[in-house]
Amino acid sequence: MNQSVYTSDKYCFLTKISNFKQKKAIILLLTFSFFLLIPSLGTFAAERSTSPAGIEYLQENTLYEYDLNQDGHNETIQYKVAENDDKRTATIKLYINNKLYLTKNNNGLSFNIYLLDLNQSDGHLDLFIHTVWENGGVSDAFFVQYNGSKLVHSTVFEPEKLTKNIDIYCYTIKKTDGKGGFTIALNTPYTPSIGCYYIEVSYRLKDGKITKTTANTYTLSDDSKAYRYKAIKSFTAYQSPGSKKSAYKARKGDTVTFDKMYITKTGTVYFRMINSKGKKGFIRSDMENLFRELPAWG
Repeated sequence: MNQSVYTSDKYCFLTKISNFKQKKAIILLLTFSFFLLIPSLGTFAAERSTSPAGIEYLQENTLYEYDLNQDGHNETIQYKVAENDDKRTATIKLYINNKLYLTKNNNGLSFNIYLLDLNQSDGHLDLFIHTVWENGGVSDAFFVQYNGSKLVHSTVFEPEKLTKNIDIYCYTIKKTDGKGGFTIALNTPYTPSIGCYYIEVSYRLKDGKITKTTANTYTLSDDSKAYRYKAIKSFTAYQSPGSKKSAYKARKGDTVTFDKMYITKTGTVYFRMINSKGKKGFIRSDMENLFRELPAWG
């Protein structure tokens, strides 16, 4: 079994950095990957609008104009990040209308800010702020709003506590339904059966609390669903997770794809596999040496 380096530029890079002073280049790579993932993004020039079209990545040291509290008057938004190589820390300063509203220090590589409208009926836009680590990981994420005089409704987002049985270290916010719901694209650990992959996990922010709305079945990202696997031996796909009833048999040389991941209550992971005829069946994530090449990164 070979591991192909499947570079999905639409998501976060996981390359380890041995030299902390290389962080400038890595931030650019991370930012570029976030640009490609999100349907609607900001440009390098200053933006002026009443509300974002989808999810807007706000670039450091760039001036933006948006109506944050929907009162008919645009606010200016800008943030700056100062890095301390000796202490290996980063400090973010967020300015609204040229006034400092947030200072936050962390031991990460940098910070990212996104602008979106989580709930179009609450009269406020939302800022999503998080730390970026050297390996592309994300932590200390939170949503916050501006009411015209101060930051309000700060809500911490801790997907690692909400999403059980999945190791979470790298993700990016992908979309929102405008009714409090949002979806992240989550990079998951390497598995023996299908290698590296991404899944989409949905959550909802309501009354200051975030809950996971995706149940035990997760949809793979478009890139992961598009990856074509070629079988190097015959094996059985089953009708449902944990079932002993055969759905079909994959033959050596068959090309298949995957579209779903299912986690049982005991934490066993299964993937739904689709053959060239459209038949679907499940295999366990710990099955090894099934395919010629697996996507791998990190």
